[in-house]
Amino acid sequence: MPYIGRELTAGNYLKLDDISSQFDGSKTTFNLTSGGQAFFPGSAFSILVSVAGVIQEANSAYEINNSQIIFAQAPGPTDNFFCVVLGVALGVGVPGDGTVGPDQLSAAAIDTLGATEYRKDGTVVGSAVTVVNYIGADNQFSYNQNARSLDVTITSGVGIQSSGSAIGTGVTQINFIGLGNTFAYNSGTNTVDVSINVAAGGTWSSNSAGINTTKIIGVNTTAAVGTANSEGAVQAHGNIAITDGSLIIDQTVGQSITVPTGKNGLLIGPTTVAVGVTVDVAQGSTLVVV
Repeated sequence: MPYIGRELTAGNYLKLDDISSQFDGSKTTFNLTSGGQAFFPGSAFSILVSVAGVIQEANSAYEINNSQIIFAQAPGPTDNFFCVVLGVALGVGVPGDGTVGPDQLSAAAIDTLGATEYRKDGTVVGSAVTVVNYIGADNQFSYNQNARSLDVTITSGVGIQSSGSAIGTGVTQINFIGLGNTFAYNSGTNTVDVSINVAAGGTWSSNSAGINTTKIIGVNTTAAVGTANSEGAVQAHGNIAITDGSLIIDQTVGQSITVPTGKNGLLIGPTTVAVGVTVDVAQGSTLVVV
């Protein structure tokens, strides 16, 4: 039939079931049904209620609780009733998980999903990134709400220092070769302190003359100079120097000398043997004093 206003674009005209047969003058709460099925108005303002020919004011004369109407005053036993639904809540539906694909999205939406930027120190170094995989237990990241960015701190690189000065970064492994090397974590400086124990550690030092030592020098030998079978490729003890091809030694022998079997010795005289010092020449060997 003709009507005033716009035609409905969704839903149906609806009049709820009559509940006046339940009016007894004391009861205030009634179930709303449509065709015998529970009806949920959703709001007191979405229905038009008439009792005894009088239109009732929503949220004043009555309230809605789910599928029930609650009157402020109990309707009388002879009161009539009708209720017209002014609007019905429509469910637009929610797509199930994993049911929306590229065909259901616009090109602009797809571009937006793939428009993630990858930055280093604030500078864009990549775009359209959808996954960033950080490997390692020490990497840290936090969401920056103001910049709407994920700030990542990567701490897997190890910096190497020598006497407190950085000499390398990004190292992941340090290999110590040889016995006697020690290292310990310093919690105060957050560093690993390494002590490398080289052969004759602490023996050598430097001065204006270059490299020097106060100990006996031996090459290709493990025994002290002057002991039997101690000779190596080169040994030196006491004051001895070679200057411009000239061999210069002390005139006083301050330590006992042993010339072992199969060896000969040479001294530049005159030579004085200190008190308590002995010169031992094995049988068949020769010590020449020039």
